[in-house]
Amino acid sequence: MSLRFLEQLTRRWNPGWSLVDLGTGSGILALTAKYFGAGRVIGIDNDPAAISVAKSNARLSKIRGATFQLGDVQRWNPAQKTDLITANLYSNLLIEILPKLRGGGWLILSGILRSQKHEFVRALQRNQLDVIDMKRRGKWMAFLARRIGTPRSPDSKLANFCGGDRPPLQ
Repeated sequence: MSLRFLEQLTRRWNPGWSLVDLGTGSGILALTAKYFGAGRVIGIDNDPAAISVAKSNARLSKIRGATFQLGDVQRWNPAQKTDLITANLYSNLLIEILPKLRGGGWLILSGILRSQKHEFVRALQRNQLDVIDMKRRGKWMAFLARRIGTPRSPDSKLANFCGGDRPPLQ
């Protein structure tokens, strides 16, 4: 679900946009972002084995320029503004770190159970984050969101999502 959002969102973006992948795991989102034209890409995970696997996947895929670092997402302090933040984490952890995620223009958030949907959407709204779309697969959900006021114009680095029309929420 997150990969689909990543592709849909960034297909019209100019090369050089930035991404931070929190809870990077195997690094698939970070590495795909590099493939799709991202400039600065950082993957963060609290598991040393995950960081090792992500670095290995980058080497095996011959993808350069993605940085993977050991870190606790609860203590993560964004050093600079990021065009896109991805996070595949449990809902409670995502809700806890939402205030930190507002520094990114766009968010792809997954790891939310269907039963947590309403609580999660309320938390996004409390943090001035606008739900643009959501996907469901089995009991899991993924959300595409953006900071309220994030540019949507093609003149900016961030192109319109879905041609500028906001998809209906279901």
